[in-house]
Amino acid sequence: MAEKISEFKLQEPLRTNRWLLKVGKVPAWLVRSTNLETFVEKGKTYTKLNFSLLNTVDYTIVPDDVIQLRKIKLEFLDPVGHVINGYDMNVEFEKMSLKCDYSDDGLLTHEFVFYVKNLNQLHTNVGEESEKEIVEKYKNNKKKEEVRI
Repeated sequence: MAEKISEFKLQEPLRTNRWLLKVGKVPAWLVRSTNLETFVEKGKTYTKLNFSLLNTVDYTIVPDDVIQLRKIKLEFLDPVGHVINGYDMNVEFEKMSLKCDYSDDGLLTHEFVFYVKNLNQLHTNVGEESEKEIVEKYKNNKKKEEVRI
């Protein structure tokens, strides 16, 4: 019976508000939202990463710190805050936007869009053998990246 209960706990769905986006030097708590989407254009599949960064009185986003990035990490968290899965992405900058408007009393945010050139799963807890295979695939992809650079 105890085994059944522990199996049930592992099946908790991930929540949309339990994640971290690691964007270079930018503190993680400044990330307001993110969206990872795939689309097809002229028969080719692309993946884009969109995210918005909050500006505060103490920390204003320096666009060049973000535009120059080549790697971004999206981590999914369990209810306690432990990283349980996620994506390691090689990215290429596409565009940035910042809208200031006197008629709007909303929060000042920078919006960024990147093309995802390579999307690697960090790790998973689907079973010991599957996890080993995924980790090996991740390591092999890392080696290929290093050879390209």
